[in-house]
Amino acid sequence: MTKTANLSPMKQAALMCYQLFLGDTSLDDISQQDLDALAHVSGAAVSAQELMQVTNRLRGHHSYADLQHLLLNRQSQLSTPALLSEADATEFLQELFGRLDHATLYDHGVTANITSLVRGKTSASGTEYPGNMPCWTVHLTIGGSGLFINDHMEVRVDRGTMMLFHPDAIYHSGLYPSAASWKHYWALFQPRQHWHNWMEWREIDDGICLLQLTAEQPAVQMEQLFESLISMNHDTTPQRSDLQHNRLEEILIHASSHVQAAAHTRIDPRVERACAYMQAYMAERWSISDVARACNLSNSRLAHLFKEQLGVSPKFWCNNLRLQQARKLLLGTTDSINGIANQVGYEDANQFTRYFKKSLGCSPREFRQSFAT
Repeated sequence: MTKTANLSPMKQAALMCYQLFLGDTSLDDISQQDLDALAHVSGAAVSAQELMQVTNRLRGHHSYADLQHLLLNRQSQLSTPALLSEADATEFLQELFGRLDHATLYDHGVTANITSLVRGKTSASGTEYPGNMPCWTVHLTIGGSGLFINDHMEVRVDRGTMMLFHPDAIYHSGLYPSAASWKHYWALFQPRQHWHNWMEWREIDDGICLLQLTAEQPAVQMEQLFESLISMNHDTTPQRSDLQHNRLEEILIHASSHVQAAAHTRIDPRVERACAYMQAYMAERWSISDVARACNLSNSRLAHLFKEQLGVSPKFWCNNLRLQQARKLLLGTTDSINGIANQVGYEDANQFTRYFKKSLGCSPREFRQSFAT
Protein backbone atom coordinates (compact mmCIF):
# COMPACT_ATOMS: atom_id res chain seq x y z
CA MET A 1 0.00 0.00 0.00
CA THR A 2 1.29 3.47 -0.83
CA LYS A 3 2.52 5.25 2.29
CA THR A 4 2.73 8.98 2.91
CA ALA A 5 5.06 10.29 5.60
CA ASN A 6 3.69 11.67 8.86
CA LEU A 7 0.11 10.53 8.39
CA SER A 8 -2.07 10.73 11.48
CA PRO A 9 -3.72 7.46 12.63
CA MET A 10 -7.08 8.80 11.38
CA LYS A 11 -5.76 9.48 7.87
CA GLN A 12 -3.78 6.22 7.79
CA ALA A 13 -6.87 4.19 8.75
CA ALA A 14 -9.09 6.03 6.27
CA LEU A 15 -6.71 5.43 3.36
CA MET A 16 -6.27 1.76 4.27
CA CYS A 17 -10.03 1.14 4.53
CA TYR A 18 -10.64 2.97 1.26
CA GLN A 19 -8.09 0.87 -0.63
CA LEU A 20 -9.16 -2.30 1.19
CA PHE A 21 -12.79 -2.03 0.10
CA LEU A 22 -11.83 -0.99 -3.41
CA GLY A 23 -10.00 -4.31 -3.68
CA ASP A 24 -6.62 -2.66 -4.20
CA THR A 25 -5.01 -4.30 -1.15
CA SER A 26 -3.56 -7.76 -0.62
CA LEU A 27 -2.56 -9.41 2.64
CA ASP A 28 1.09 -8.47 2.09
CA ASP A 29 0.16 -4.80 1.59
CA ILE A 30 -1.22 -4.43 5.14
CA SER A 31 1.49 -3.13 7.45
CA GLN A 32 1.63 -3.06 11.23
CA GLN A 33 1.34 0.71 10.93
CA ASP A 34 -2.02 0.23 9.15
CA LEU A 35 -3.26 -2.17 11.84
CA ASP A 36 -2.15 0.13 14.65
CA ALA A 37 -3.93 3.07 13.02
CA LEU A 38 -7.15 1.10 12.61
CA ALA A 39 -6.99 -0.09 16.24
CA HIS A 40 -6.43 3.51 17.33
CA VAL A 41 -9.61 4.81 15.71
CA SER A 42 -11.89 1.75 15.95
CA GLY A 43 -11.03 0.65 19.49
CA ALA A 44 -10.48 -3.01 18.53
CA ALA A 45 -7.25 -4.68 17.41
CA VAL A 46 -7.37 -7.16 14.51
CA SER A 47 -4.74 -9.10 12.61
CA ALA A 48 -4.13 -8.66 8.89
CA GLN A 49 -5.65 -12.11 8.23
CA GLU A 50 -8.81 -11.26 10.19
CA LEU A 51 -9.10 -7.93 8.39
CA MET A 52 -8.93 -9.58 4.97
CA GLN A 53 -11.48 -12.22 6.00
CA VAL A 54 -13.93 -9.55 7.18
CA THR A 55 -13.37 -7.49 4.02
CA ASN A 56 -13.98 -10.49 1.74
CA ARG A 57 -17.21 -11.34 3.57
CA LEU A 58 -18.44 -7.76 3.29
CA ARG A 59 -17.50 -7.56 -0.40
CA GLY A 60 -19.66 -10.62 -1.03
CA HIS A 61 -22.66 -9.24 0.90
CA HIS A 62 -25.65 -7.53 -0.72
CA SER A 63 -24.93 -4.35 1.29
CA TYR A 64 -21.61 -3.88 -0.55
CA ALA A 65 -23.32 -1.83 -3.26
CA ASP A 66 -24.06 0.78 -0.60
CA LEU A 67 -20.40 0.80 0.44
CA GLN A 68 -19.31 1.19 -3.20
CA HIS A 69 -21.51 4.27 -3.45
CA LEU A 70 -19.74 5.72 -0.41
CA LEU A 71 -16.31 4.96 -1.90
CA LEU A 72 -17.25 6.62 -5.18
CA ASN A 73 -18.46 9.76 -3.40
CA ARG A 74 -15.19 9.98 -1.45
CA GLN A 75 -12.87 9.22 -4.37
CA SER A 76 -11.68 12.79 -4.89
CA GLN A 77 -10.71 13.12 -1.21
CA LEU A 78 -9.11 9.70 -0.68
CA SER A 79 -7.34 9.12 -3.99
CA THR A 80 -4.78 11.86 -3.19
CA PRO A 81 -3.38 11.23 0.33
CA ALA A 82 -1.45 14.50 0.44
CA LEU A 83 -4.72 16.47 0.09
CA LEU A 84 -6.71 14.44 2.63
CA SER A 85 -7.73 16.50 5.65
CA GLU A 86 -8.23 15.16 9.19
CA ALA A 87 -11.89 16.20 9.07
CA ASP A 88 -12.50 14.36 5.77
CA ALA A 89 -10.78 11.22 7.09
CA THR A 90 -12.87 11.31 10.27
CA GLU A 91 -16.12 11.83 8.38
CA PHE A 92 -15.34 8.98 5.98
CA LEU A 93 -14.57 6.50 8.77
CA GLN A 94 -17.66 7.48 10.75
CA GLU A 95 -19.85 6.95 7.70
CA LEU A 96 -18.09 3.69 6.82
CA PHE A 97 -18.45 2.22 10.33
CA GLY A 98 -22.09 3.30 10.39
CA ARG A 99 -22.86 1.42 7.16
CA LEU A 100 -21.16 -1.86 8.02
CA ASP A 101 -23.59 -4.75 8.51
CA HIS A 102 -22.53 -6.26 11.84
CA ALA A 103 -24.16 -9.57 10.96
CA THR A 104 -21.60 -10.13 8.19
CA LEU A 105 -18.68 -9.72 10.59
CA TYR A 106 -19.43 -13.04 12.28
CA ASP A 107 -17.90 -16.24 10.87
CA HIS A 108 -20.00 -18.82 12.79
CA GLY A 109 -17.21 -19.88 15.16
CA VAL A 110 -16.40 -18.10 18.41
CA THR A 111 -15.28 -14.54 17.74
CA ALA A 112 -13.79 -12.69 20.72
CA ASN A 113 -11.87 -9.46 21.18
CA ILE A 114 -11.43 -6.34 23.28
CA THR A 115 -12.81 -2.90 22.44
CA SER A 116 -11.55 0.36 23.94
CA LEU A 117 -13.63 3.47 23.35
CA VAL A 118 -12.10 6.85 24.19
CA ARG A 119 -14.02 10.11 24.12
CA GLY A 120 -13.13 12.27 21.14
CA LYS A 121 -12.15 9.38 18.87
CA THR A 122 -14.20 8.00 15.98
CA SER A 123 -14.77 4.76 17.89
CA ALA A 124 -16.62 6.60 20.67
CA SER A 125 -19.80 6.98 18.59
CA GLY A 126 -22.77 4.84 19.58
CA THR A 127 -23.82 1.67 17.77
CA GLU A 128 -27.35 0.49 17.04
CA TYR A 129 -28.26 -3.23 17.07
CA PRO A 130 -31.68 -3.64 15.40
CA GLY A 131 -32.26 -7.30 16.34
CA ASN A 132 -30.72 -9.06 13.34
CA MET A 133 -27.48 -10.51 14.68
CA PRO A 134 -26.85 -14.12 13.61
CA CYS A 135 -25.39 -15.02 16.99
CA TRP A 136 -25.42 -14.44 20.75
CA THR A 137 -23.16 -11.81 22.32
CA VAL A 138 -21.62 -11.69 25.80
CA HIS A 139 -19.88 -8.59 27.19
CA LEU A 140 -17.66 -7.98 30.21
CA THR A 141 -16.71 -4.41 31.12
CA ILE A 142 -13.20 -4.13 32.55
CA GLY A 143 -12.78 -0.36 32.75
CA GLY A 144 -14.54 2.96 32.29
CA SER A 145 -18.29 3.06 31.71
CA GLY A 146 -20.65 2.19 28.85
CA LEU A 147 -24.37 2.59 28.23
CA PHE A 148 -26.89 0.09 26.84
CA ILE A 149 -30.30 1.62 26.16
CA ASN A 150 -33.56 1.02 24.28
CA ASP A 151 -37.21 2.03 24.71
CA HIS A 152 -37.67 -0.19 27.78
CA MET A 153 -34.37 -0.37 29.63
CA GLU A 154 -31.18 1.52 30.40
CA VAL A 155 -28.03 0.06 31.94
CA ARG A 156 -24.81 1.77 32.88
CA VAL A 157 -22.02 -0.83 32.81
CA ASP A 158 -18.86 -0.48 34.89
CA ARG A 159 -16.09 -2.90 35.76
CA GLY A 160 -17.51 -6.33 36.59
CA THR A 161 -20.79 -5.84 34.69
CA MET A 162 -21.67 -8.62 32.24
CA MET A 163 -24.36 -8.43 29.54
CA LEU A 164 -25.78 -11.29 27.47
CA PHE A 165 -27.69 -10.57 24.24
CA HIS A 166 -29.98 -12.82 22.22
CA PRO A 167 -29.63 -12.42 18.42
CA ASP A 168 -33.03 -10.66 18.32
CA ALA A 169 -32.17 -8.10 21.01
CA ILE A 170 -32.73 -4.46 20.03
CA TYR A 171 -30.61 -1.77 21.69
CA HIS A 172 -28.10 1.05 21.36
CA SER A 173 -24.68 0.88 22.99
CA GLY A 174 -21.91 3.38 23.44
CA LEU A 175 -19.67 5.32 25.77
CA TYR A 176 -21.49 6.55 28.88
CA PRO A 177 -22.02 10.32 28.41
CA SER A 178 -19.99 11.40 31.46
CA ALA A 179 -17.24 8.77 31.02
CA ALA A 180 -13.87 9.40 29.38
CA SER A 181 -13.49 5.79 28.21
CA TRP A 182 -15.07 2.34 28.11
CA LYS A 183 -13.08 -0.87 27.81
CA HIS A 184 -14.81 -4.21 27.44
CA TYR A 185 -14.27 -7.79 26.34
CA TRP A 186 -16.86 -9.40 24.07
CA ALA A 187 -17.54 -12.72 22.38
CA LEU A 188 -19.93 -13.65 19.55
CA PHE A 189 -21.07 -17.27 19.45
CA GLN A 190 -23.70 -19.87 18.64
CA PRO A 191 -24.49 -21.75 21.89
CA ARG A 192 -24.12 -25.49 21.99
CA GLN A 193 -27.29 -27.33 22.98
CA HIS A 194 -26.25 -28.08 26.55
CA TRP A 195 -25.25 -24.43 27.24
CA HIS A 196 -28.75 -23.01 27.63
CA ASN A 197 -29.06 -23.86 31.34
CA TRP A 198 -25.99 -21.67 31.92
CA MET A 199 -27.51 -18.77 29.97
CA GLU A 200 -30.59 -18.23 32.15
CA TRP A 201 -29.49 -14.85 33.51
CA ARG A 202 -31.77 -12.12 34.88
CA GLU A 203 -33.61 -10.71 31.85
CA ILE A 204 -34.11 -6.94 31.92
CA ASP A 205 -35.74 -6.73 28.48
CA ASP A 206 -36.52 -9.08 25.59
CA GLY A 207 -33.32 -10.96 24.88
CA ILE A 208 -31.17 -8.72 27.12
CA CYS A 209 -29.70 -10.14 30.34
CA LEU A 210 -27.59 -8.60 33.09
CA LEU A 211 -25.13 -9.97 35.64
CA GLN A 212 -23.15 -7.84 38.09
CA LEU A 213 -20.03 -9.41 39.60
CA THR A 214 -19.96 -7.75 43.00
CA ALA A 215 -16.60 -8.93 44.35
CA GLU A 216 -13.02 -8.39 43.19
CA GLN A 217 -12.01 -12.05 42.89
CA PRO A 218 -14.86 -13.16 40.57
CA ALA A 219 -14.26 -10.09 38.36
CA VAL A 220 -10.53 -10.83 38.06
CA GLN A 221 -11.23 -14.52 37.36
CA MET A 222 -13.71 -13.64 34.60
CA GLU A 223 -11.27 -11.16 33.06
CA GLN A 224 -8.58 -13.86 32.97
CA LEU A 225 -10.96 -16.28 31.23
CA PHE A 226 -11.79 -13.68 28.56
CA GLU A 227 -8.09 -12.87 28.11
CA SER A 228 -7.40 -16.56 27.56
CA LEU A 229 -10.25 -16.80 25.04
CA ILE A 230 -9.03 -13.75 23.11
CA SER A 231 -5.43 -15.02 23.07
CA MET A 232 -6.66 -18.01 21.04
CA ASN A 233 -7.22 -15.68 18.07
CA HIS A 234 -3.58 -16.30 17.21
CA ASP A 235 -3.86 -20.10 17.42
CA THR A 236 -3.46 -21.66 13.96
CA THR A 237 -3.93 -25.30 15.00
CA PRO A 238 -6.97 -27.39 13.93
CA GLN A 239 -8.03 -27.52 17.60
CA ARG A 240 -8.58 -23.75 17.81
CA SER A 241 -12.40 -23.85 17.53
CA ASP A 242 -12.77 -26.58 20.16
CA LEU A 243 -10.46 -24.74 22.53
CA GLN A 244 -12.42 -21.50 22.06
CA HIS A 245 -15.72 -23.26 22.74
CA ASN A 246 -14.27 -24.89 25.86
CA ARG A 247 -13.07 -21.55 27.23
CA LEU A 248 -16.38 -19.85 26.45
CA GLU A 249 -18.20 -22.73 28.14
CA GLU A 250 -16.08 -22.12 31.24
CA ILE A 251 -17.05 -18.42 31.16
CA LEU A 252 -20.77 -19.29 31.01
CA ILE A 253 -20.46 -21.87 33.80
CA HIS A 254 -18.77 -19.37 36.14
CA ALA A 255 -21.33 -16.71 35.21
CA SER A 256 -24.18 -19.13 35.92
CA SER A 257 -22.88 -19.77 39.45
CA HIS A 258 -23.04 -16.03 40.18
CA VAL A 259 -26.52 -15.80 38.67
CA GLN A 260 -27.74 -18.52 41.03
CA ALA A 261 -26.14 -16.81 44.05
CA ALA A 262 -27.78 -13.49 43.14
CA ALA A 263 -31.19 -15.17 42.80
CA HIS A 264 -31.23 -15.90 46.56
CA THR A 265 -31.11 -12.15 47.38
CA ARG A 266 -34.60 -10.66 47.34
CA ILE A 267 -35.61 -7.04 47.74
CA ASP A 268 -37.88 -6.31 50.72
CA PRO A 269 -41.52 -6.18 49.44
CA ARG A 270 -42.00 -2.80 51.17
CA VAL A 271 -39.09 -1.34 49.21
CA GLU A 272 -40.58 -2.83 46.04
CA ARG A 273 -43.90 -1.12 46.85
CA ALA A 274 -42.10 2.19 47.39
CA CYS A 275 -40.39 1.87 44.00
CA ALA A 276 -43.68 0.99 42.32
CA TYR A 277 -45.38 4.02 43.91
CA MET A 278 -42.66 6.44 42.77
CA GLN A 279 -42.69 4.94 39.27
CA ALA A 280 -46.48 5.22 39.00
CA TYR A 281 -46.50 8.86 40.16
CA MET A 282 -43.18 9.87 38.59
CA ALA A 283 -44.63 12.91 36.79
CA GLU A 284 -46.48 14.20 39.88
CA ARG A 285 -45.42 16.00 43.03
CA TRP A 286 -45.26 13.86 46.15
CA SER A 287 -43.43 13.81 49.47
CA ILE A 288 -41.51 11.06 51.25
CA SER A 289 -44.44 10.90 53.67
CA ASP A 290 -46.73 9.95 50.76
CA VAL A 291 -44.41 7.11 49.77
CA ALA A 292 -43.97 5.90 53.37
CA ARG A 293 -47.72 5.94 53.94
CA ALA A 294 -48.29 3.82 50.81
CA CYS A 295 -45.89 1.22 52.28
CA ASN A 296 -47.20 1.39 55.89
CA LEU A 297 -43.82 2.65 57.10
CA SER A 298 -42.53 5.68 58.94
CA ASN A 299 -40.36 8.12 57.01
CA SER A 300 -37.24 7.09 58.91
CA ARG A 301 -37.90 3.35 58.49
CA LEU A 302 -38.45 3.77 54.75
CA ALA A 303 -35.20 5.74 54.40
CA HIS A 304 -33.30 3.10 56.40
CA LEU A 305 -34.67 0.15 54.39
CA PHE A 306 -34.10 1.90 51.08
CA LYS A 307 -30.50 2.74 51.89
CA GLU A 308 -29.85 -0.77 53.22
CA GLN A 309 -31.29 -2.57 50.20
CA LEU A 310 -30.57 -0.24 47.28
CA GLY A 311 -27.72 1.90 48.61
CA VAL A 312 -29.43 5.25 47.91
CA SER A 313 -32.25 7.40 49.26
CA PRO A 314 -35.79 7.24 47.80
CA LYS A 315 -35.43 10.75 46.35
CA PHE A 316 -32.12 9.87 44.69
CA TRP A 317 -33.62 6.64 43.27
CA CYS A 318 -36.63 8.49 41.85
CA ASN A 319 -34.46 11.21 40.33
CA ASN A 320 -32.44 8.54 38.53
CA LEU A 321 -35.68 6.94 37.34
CA ARG A 322 -36.85 10.27 35.92
CA LEU A 323 -33.55 10.83 34.15
CA GLN A 324 -33.62 7.31 32.67
CA GLN A 325 -37.11 7.92 31.30
CA ALA A 326 -35.97 11.28 29.96
CA ARG A 327 -33.05 9.69 28.09
CA LYS A 328 -35.41 7.20 26.44
CA LEU A 329 -37.66 10.07 25.34
CA LEU A 330 -34.68 12.05 24.05
CA LEU A 331 -33.60 9.10 21.87
CA GLY A 332 -37.04 7.83 20.90
CA THR A 333 -39.06 11.02 20.30
CA THR A 334 -38.71 14.50 18.86
CA ASP A 335 -40.44 16.09 21.89
CA SER A 336 -39.00 19.38 23.12
CA ILE A 337 -36.66 19.50 26.12
CA ASN A 338 -39.30 21.39 28.08
CA GLY A 339 -41.98 18.87 27.15
CA ILE A 340 -39.82 15.94 28.25
CA ALA A 341 -39.01 17.72 31.53
CA ASN A 342 -42.75 17.99 32.27
CA GLN A 343 -43.43 14.39 31.29
CA VAL A 344 -40.92 13.02 33.80
CA GLY A 345 -41.84 15.28 36.72
CA TYR A 346 -39.51 18.29 36.68
CA GLU A 347 -40.90 21.75 37.33
CA ASP A 348 -39.15 23.33 34.34
CA ALA A 349 -36.48 22.74 31.71
CA ASN A 350 -33.80 24.53 33.75
CA GLN A 351 -34.24 22.20 36.73
CA PHE A 352 -34.28 19.21 34.40
CA THR A 353 -31.10 20.32 32.59
CA ARG A 354 -29.31 20.95 35.91
CA TYR A 355 -30.04 17.43 37.21
CA PHE A 356 -29.31 15.86 33.82
CA LYS A 357 -25.91 17.54 33.51
CA LYS A 358 -24.99 16.68 37.10
CA SER A 359 -25.81 13.01 36.43
CA LEU A 360 -24.30 12.51 32.96
CA GLY A 361 -21.91 15.41 32.48
CA CYS A 362 -23.77 16.75 29.42
CA SER A 363 -27.01 18.60 28.74
CA PRO A 364 -30.16 16.87 27.39
CA ARG A 365 -29.61 18.56 24.03
CA GLU A 366 -25.98 17.42 23.84
CA PHE A 367 -27.03 13.87 24.75
CA ARG A 368 -29.68 13.80 22.02
CA GLN A 369 -27.27 15.17 19.40
CA SER A 370 -24.27 12.98 20.18
CA PHE A 371 -25.54 9.66 21.49
CA ALA A 372 -28.55 9.31 19.20
CA THR A 373 -26.31 9.95 16.20
